[in-house]
Amino acid sequence: MKIIKILFLALISFSCFAQKNIEINFKIENDSTIIQYLKENKIDFSNNQIATLKGIGTFSEYGRAEKLAVPDAYFFNSKGELIKNKGKGLYCGAEIKKLEKVSKMKSDPNQTLENFLNDITILDGNKLTDENIDIYIVITWGKFLSSESETSLNWFSSLKKQENLKIKVLLLNLDIQERWNLTEAQKKQLGIM
Repeated sequence: MKIIKILFLALISFSCFAQKNIEINFKIENDSTIIQYLKENKIDFSNNQIATLKGIGTFSEYGRAEKLAVPDAYFFNSKGELIKNKGKGLYCGAEIKKLEKVSKMKSDPNQTLENFLNDITILDGNKLTDENIDIYIVITWGKFLSSESETSLNWFSSLKKQENLKIKVLLLNLDIQERWNLTEAQKKQLGIM
């Protein structure tokens, strides 16, 4: 019976990791279009909770490092160290539901929130760090993956109800930004007409 349960769990795990064929149509976005999208989807947020990648170089680096994933979440402890959670992608939802355990997990002092923030721009220009925070959470989303981003936005909304820990949540938008001033060659390479 135990072997059947293990095989069943393995089958479920493999099906969860199955790749979807997703057609991506990049569009150039800006702060206004991002804010409008969130408002249309009835997301309660403030501008200090929304961020974008700094530039096309960061976007490219995220692509090479397979960090252009939606939905995904990064967890940082109170010291600003990346928590070594095994939950990636959809499993982050389970991690979000048990934040108290996540906040006590092992962290990597070499991967810090401060370094992570160097690659992004927070809409209101403020810093994310605060001395009285138990855990920082960065959730990825993008208009170019709107159906997958629904999960990210649900995670974000669910964290508003969390009362046990002092948390700061940042929605990291992965869309291509107007302020990057892409060349025509870059636009062509990304399929933007």
